[in-house]
Amino acid sequence: MRSMTWHYAVGGQQVGPVSEDELNRLVNAGTVKADTLVWKEGWADWRAYGTAGLGGSAADSSDADTAVCVVSGRRLPKRDMLEFEGRWVSAEHKEEFFQRLREGVNLSNDMVYASFWRRFGAKIIDTVIVVAANMLVGAVLGGVAGGMGSGPGSGGWLAVQAIIQITGILIPLFFSIYFIRKYDATPGKKALGLKLVRADGTKLTKKRITGRHFAEYLSSFSLLIGYLMVAFDKEQRRALHDRIADTRVIDIRGR
Repeated sequence: MRSMTWHYAVGGQQVGPVSEDELNRLVNAGTVKADTLVWKEGWADWRAYGTAGLGGSAADSSDADTAVCVVSGRRLPKRDMLEFEGRWVSAEHKEEFFQRLREGVNLSNDMVYASFWRRFGAKIIDTVIVVAANMLVGAVLGGVAGGMGSGPGSGGWLAVQAIIQITGILIPLFFSIYFIRKYDATPGKKALGLKLVRADGTKLTKKRITGRHFAEYLSSFSLLIGYLMVAFDKEQRRALHDRIADTRVIDIRGR
């Protein structure tokens, strides 16, 4: 009888096949985490390891015997975890958990994660705003080039085109940094009652916002599969860039 083999994804690259024993070793080593996508023959699509009902091994296990650590987000067997006021934390993160409690950090695991369609609507609004801003800047710079008498192919025209390309990258980046740092949400998310936070409910730093912004390019370049992952992640509704940046989009309206 042929032994079961697995594939897993790291950094957007497929790895495998590996044996079931090897997969378990990767889990124990922390290489394969709760949000790592895994696949085996017979599955129609890839699944996040922590949401595939695999528990602490590649064998099927009951969800009743596992829980998600509120610190790491990994799904682990309850026998290896500590329960505190309805929240579960792994042994290795116990000290960090109680330190965060002392600091008043929100470690609630009852956040309502935003649905795919709510996030889609927010993305449409943000895209319209950013595209309009880019068009306005392009029109202004184009007018400047025309006023200078720079025609297509001239040095001035090429310089303006280069500036337009650069601003096309910088505008959406500054858009994200400004609104997320100030409001924890872009205008589209804010309009639809969504908020962007870390897994523990804390605010995003400028560095993390920047990293998430560029990680979103991977969601686009993967034929939008990175965005569609929201619909299949039944636990925390994360897109690919959320997994990379360790962020969550929550519905503050609770719907």
